[in-house]
Amino acid sequence: MLRRAVVAVVLAFPCSWILAQGPDELWEITAKMTVDGMSMPAMPAKVCKKKGDDVPSADKNCRTYDIKTSGNRTTWRTECTGDNAMSGTGEMTRGKGSYKAKLALKSKDAGNMTMDYTGRLVGKCKAR
Repeated sequence: MLRRAVVAVVLAFPCSWILAQGPDELWEITAKMTVDGMSMPAMPAKVCKKKGDDVPSADKNCRTYDIKTSGNRTTWRTECTGDNAMSGTGEMTRGKGSYKAKLALKSKDAGNMTMDYTGRLVGKCKAR
C-alpha cells in the first residue's frame, strides 16, 4: 500500500495534466525521486497542462497553498491527508520553454521524499 502511494505521488504531480490536442502546452517532463537516500530511475513523460497553471495539485487528497511567485520562481506548500498523509514544500524556476522544480515531502509512513523535475515545452495540446 505504501509503495502504491509513493508511486501515485510521483506520477500524479506531472500527470495531473491530461494529454490532448489544442491551445494549451505540451511538456516533456522527467521526474526523479529519492526516498530516504535511495534514488529511483528518472521517469520521462509527455503531459499537457493548462497555459499558466504553474502549480498542479497532486491528487484529490492533497491541497496546494501558500503559493508565491516572484519573477520566474514559484514556491508552494503541499499537504496530503488520508492513509498516506504527507506534507512538504515545492519550488519551480521557469526559463524560456523550460523549468526545473523540486518537491520535498515528509511522511510518517514513507519517510522523506524528494522529487526533482525538469521540463521542456515541446508543443501545443488541449488540457481537460
